[in-house]
Amino acid sequence: MEHRSMKSHWIAVAGLLLLSCADNERQFAYTGRADVEAILLSSQSAGIIDSLPVSEGQAVRQGQVLARINTERPRAQAQGQAAQLAQLGLRRGTAEAQLEQAQAQVQQAEARLELARETLARTERLLAEGGATRQRRDELATQLTVEQANLSALASNQKALESSYKLIGAQEQELRAGMLLTEIGIRDAELHSPIDGTVLNLFRHEGELAAVGSPLLEVADLSTLRIEVYVPLAMLGSLRLGAEARVSGEGLPGILKGTVSWIASEAEFTPKTILTQETRTTLVYRVRIVVPNPDGVLKVGMPVDVRF
Repeated sequence: MEHRSMKSHWIAVAGLLLLSCADNERQFAYTGRADVEAILLSSQSAGIIDSLPVSEGQAVRQGQVLARINTERPRAQAQGQAAQLAQLGLRRGTAEAQLEQAQAQVQQAEARLELARETLARTERLLAEGGATRQRRDELATQLTVEQANLSALASNQKALESSYKLIGAQEQELRAGMLLTEIGIRDAELHSPIDGTVLNLFRHEGELAAVGSPLLEVADLSTLRIEVYVPLAMLGSLRLGAEARVSGEGLPGILKGTVSWIASEAEFTPKTILTQETRTTLVYRVRIVVPNPDGVLKVGMPVDVRF
């Protein structure tokens, strides 16, 4: 009876140890750092930074002006383009009037040429019947040649005027396109916040020269942060999208609750910054957790422990 009792005792102890190990596995803390998806805002126009009315850590609203680039040069360019467009408008009006006149002259010359042909044909019939002289026929033939040459010259002039008119139209179109780009450049000189968020970093200062595409500042929505941890295959089977995660760390007032938002579909080796040299050859899966942070207690870069 004592032997049987002792055996039952060790079985119970072993069971408790197994349950304890399983519980420890579930409660294992995965280390990560709080991070956020920041938005890098770059200059869309070139020029001196006239105004950068925000500071790092400042809360901003969507649509708020974060930076202004000097627009003296593009505004002067816009005035010059407007003057050129006005001049082209005057030239187009003159060219249009000249073209209309040339078209009328060509129509008149065509009518005269047709009349000259008909008169010559009629005279040749009369000459065959003895009702007209050769001299008259020759005069009309010469007149026909003159009218043909006159029509050819007028038609060439009309064609040249049409080309000139089209060229002015093309110049106007090109200038309007340039004016649109200038207008966009003036509008883009103001940089607005795309979100409600916080200024994380400033990369330029007032008075500095900004090139197109040069980073000016970085903003992010800190009301929700994300944490990435690396989970071994053995734990992966118990994780699901939407599963709850508990986040703790030094400096936090308590346990924060997060949600699993993404699980990698491919394994990778444990990063060198995680765990020990022995575990760096272990295949793990990257898991992302999103954590509501309305009070801002969780800071970007803060090391935390995550338990599932």
